[in-house]
Order: sequence, then structure tokens, then C-alpha cells
Amino acid sequence: DLVSTPHSWQKQADSLNNLAFSTARSQATPFNMRRFSQLVFTYKIIEMDLCLGSTNVATPKDIDEFDLWAWSEYPRLLSRFIYLWSNHRTLIGACNIPGDKCSACFTIDGHQKARRRVCRSKQVNFKSSDFSEPLVIGCWRTPIRNSLYCELHQNDEKLTKAPRTNQKHTHAMKLRNSRQWQQQKNIFFGATNCSTTKARSESYINKCSRSFGLLAMVTNCRVIISFSEIFRSETLREIIQLLINTIRISDNALPKIACYDDGCHLVRFVQRHVGKLITDTPASNTLKNTKFYIDKAHWKNHVGTWCKENMSPYATSDLNMINTQSAEQLFSWLKRYAPIISSLGWLKAPLYLLVLFHYKNLWTCKVRPTRHFDIANMVPDSATISLPHAANTLRTTSAVSSSNSDGYLSQAATTKHDPSSHTVNENKWAQMSK
Repeated sequence: DLVSTPHSWQKQADSLNNLAFSTARSQATPFNMRRFSQLVFTYKIIEMDLCLGSTNVATPKDIDEFDLWAWSEYPRLLSRFIYLWSNHRTLIGACNIPGDKCSACFTIDGHQKARRRVCRSKQVNFKSSDFSEPLVIGCWRTPIRNSLYCELHQNDEKLTKAPRTNQKHTHAMKLRNSRQWQQQKNIFFGATNCSTTKARSESYINKCSRSFGLLAMVTNCRVIISFSEIFRSETLREIIQLLINTIRISDNALPKIACYDDGCHLVRFVQRHVGKLITDTPASNTLKNTKFYIDKAHWKNHVGTWCKENMSPYATSDLNMINTQSAEQLFSWLKRYAPIISSLGWLKAPLYLLVLFHYKNLWTCKVRPTRHFDIANMVPDSATISLPHAANTLRTTSAVSSSNSDGYLSQAATTKHDPSSHTVNENKWAQMSK
């Protein structure tokens, strides 16, 4: 029952104040829309935590400390969310889909309407165990007041204020004039002939002060099984990291058939780099054996020869009576909440999305939110289930210790930390949650 406009929150708070005035009830202070939304948000998080397997939930007394607690609890809740809804056919029951097609396929896609303000520092690295090279994810924090950078990257803002030259324009002119228009050689079954790549240019990414939306994995029965925010661009490595994390948490319960609008480049990248750039693990091998197709809405954009022969959604019986546009249908619903998501800070935004998707799944599967699923001991542990949290943990460790043997996150390691900063409080809530 979450509302999608801020005006509804204000009207509800005003009606409660009028009710108290009309019934002569004493109020220490008029009811505030901000406090009202915090109370509803707190209640929904507690209800979701109990639904996802917890027998008791301990929250901070002070409501102003709730955002820090929510941020520290997010990886645990996200892991249980992925496990429950990727196994919903077993734990809840099959959806009422014709032909017994519940969870027969999943679609992964990006949504760029919900773009919140983030720090302009884009060169934040994280060395994941699933890749042999550091993964550049960008900073996820909200900029401080009257600045484009967060409190940890204020030095970057001073560097960007250096005088500009016209060297970039001259270089671009040389590239344009020296370009040779000739037929490109087919590399790896000609998948690169399809101009459907999602990665943006580095110059555009560095100038962008908002996130790039989110990635979502949705089954053909319209159940959201996993998602993650994007802070730089919709690159293949971030998609692969999300897929591997979801496979690992779901206990190999994901469908073996998938759809992605840039599936030809994704298949090419996975087939070429498993065992090299991508670490050879059971999760990566499961991803390698997953059959990808192009969803029907984006099929007309693919012109590659190999792509037409092997990834057509109309030339296979695997996608008969399968809804390949479930992700687009989800985003059509989600865009109503874009104004709220775009105005949230970095502490509250991830858990707000998690609550929103959890209740959407409950409504889709016709399950009451008070139902308790005893899955707390079944969820596998994944240290990189949330890249910002994993990178933040490494940042805290590298800032406290004087050594940095691997060389990544060196900028964060030299940043001065205030004892009363968010990082220290995050450790406190992490210890309390354990």
C-alpha cells in the first residue's frame, strides 16, 4: 500500500492533525510528513524482516539512527530476498501460468528512470573474487550540500576545477578525419555486428551527477528475483557480477533460459573470458551453460548473422508461451515511484527498493505480508551480494590499516576519517546485527 506521490503523504499527515484537533486530543507537536513516512518505512522493514525468516528484529531507539542501521542490514535482507523469490515455486507454490511455465525463464534489463544523485567520483574500484581484475563501480554516496562530490571525495572536486584546454576537441577532429569506413572483420561468430552495446563513453560517465538507474532480473511470471543499482553504466561486467551473485545465493534454482536485449555481446563475453578474466567457479560455469535469447521487444535491433541464427526468440520452442517482456512491464510500474527514488539518499535508497520489490512480489504471488518463511539458515553467504557494501568494507579496512598490498582503493585509504563519521557507525550496527 505504499503511495507513489509525496502529496499523499502530506494529506495523510494533515488529516491526522485535523483528527486530533477535532477530537480535542493533545499533541506535543503537529504530526510531520517526514516522521510519518519514517514510521511507515520502519514498520514495513520490520514486517519484511520477519517475513524473510527472522524471529525477532532489533532496531535502534533513535529514529535518526535508523538509516545507518538499515544500510548495514541491507546485504543480509537482500540475500534472503533473492533466495526466497528465486525459489518461490518450491517455497510458495507455482504461479498460475498456462502450461506450467512458472519460473521457466528470466529476463534481465536496465531501468534508467529512477536516477538519484550520486558523487561524481567514478573511479572507485572493487576487487571481486569473481574477476581477475578490479571492477570499477563508481561512488554511490550522495554529494554534500553545494557540491558535486561526497565527503570522501572532496579532493577530486579541486582537481576538476583546473583550466580546460581544447586538446580534446582537436583529438576528436583527428579521429573523425582519419576514420576508415570499411567492413569490419567478424570476430567470434559476428556477434559484434549488432550495435546494441549499453556502455556509455567515459567522458559522458565522468560528467554525470546521477546514477544510471538499476538492473533487475524478473521471471516470466513477473516475480523480481534480484536487482542492483548502477553508478557508472550498464556494462557487461556489472551484469555478470549480478548474475553470478544471484546464481550463488539462489542455490542453483535459477531458470536455465534467459533473455537480455544485448544477449549476443553478453554470451560472447562470457564464453571468451570464463577461466581468464572471469574466475572459473561453479556459479560462472552455470552462467556459461545458461541459454540466452534476445527478448521479443528488442529483437528488431539485432542484425548480426550469428545472432539471427542462434538468439532469435521466434526460432525456438523454449520460449513458447513465455513472457519475455516481464522486465519492461515491471519498469512500467516502477516509473511511478521514480520521483521518490530519485530524491532518496545513499543510506535509504537500496532498502526502499528492496521493500518496494518485496511487497510487489507478495502481491503477485497472492501472499500476505505477515507470513513467515523459515529460510534464515538456508541462505548461502555471499560477501559481494552488494558491491557498494563490499567496497565500503574494504574502504574502511584500508583506511584503518597502513598497508595496501593490492594497490586498489588507494585513494580511499589515504582519506582522513572522522571518528564520528558514518563508517564507524556502520561498523557498530554491523556488529550489533551479528
